[in-house]
Amino acid sequence: MFGYMIANPNDLNEAEKQRYNEIYCGLCYRLGKQHGQLARLGVTYDLTFLILLLASLYEPAEKQGTLHCPAHPVHKHPYTVNRFTDYAADLTIALTYYKCLDDWQDEHQWLKRGYAGLLKSAYAKVKTRLPRQCEMIQACMQDLNRIENAKGSPDEATQAFGRLMGECFVESEDLWSGMLRQMGSQLGHFIYLMDAFMDYDEDIKKGTYNPLMVLGAKPHQLPEALNIYMGMAADVFERLPLVQDLHLLRSIVYN
Repeated sequence: MFGYMIANPNDLNEAEKQRYNEIYCGLCYRLGKQHGQLARLGVTYDLTFLILLLASLYEPAEKQGTLHCPAHPVHKHPYTVNRFTDYAADLTIALTYYKCLDDWQDEHQWLKRGYAGLLKSAYAKVKTRLPRQCEMIQACMQDLNRIENAKGSPDEATQAFGRLMGECFVESEDLWSGMLRQMGSQLGHFIYLMDAFMDYDEDIKKGTYNPLMVLGAKPHQLPEALNIYMGMAADVFERLPLVQDLHLLRSIVYN
């Protein structure tokens, strides 16, 4: 969906690159297996990061395999899955579904409306498995639509997306829920503002909502705020008892 939580390949050794690709391929595989081949269009490295983070924290059993896929039809590619892979696959459906609806409402993109229609039945199943997360996603997207349509407060919009991402980082309520929700929230702030930074010129042309325009700010003024939110997320990250894939995770958080 977003594509901002990506590892710096120059920081990774070959084993880490292989691990990263296997987790990504595992997410793509489970998306297709659970929700149909078209669902694989929504695969992102953002939720690959979430799988790695939760797997490092909870250390679930993992399964490896090889597969052919539409992107690599000739040779089989290795993949790795664990219980958080299916969780991330379900989140992918929910987030993509609401993002498509949002794009349709904002810009009347017929392709996005059509894709949302194709995902509707898959989303209905996800909603039964993840009612807490889906309710928060729906509520926050409604808040965002209201704020953006009214050209409202950028701070309110950023906080709404922070709440959305915070809930997604919590697979189940336990000892680590508070820290994971806090980290996800700060990353949500970062992602929302990063999206505003990347879309600034296009939003000016289309006249669509952009928090920078509401503030009368320019993209070059944004890096300080981005660093603050990412720094707060990194502070929580460093306090989690992570060992597995720690260097790989740091290459994403500090990229």
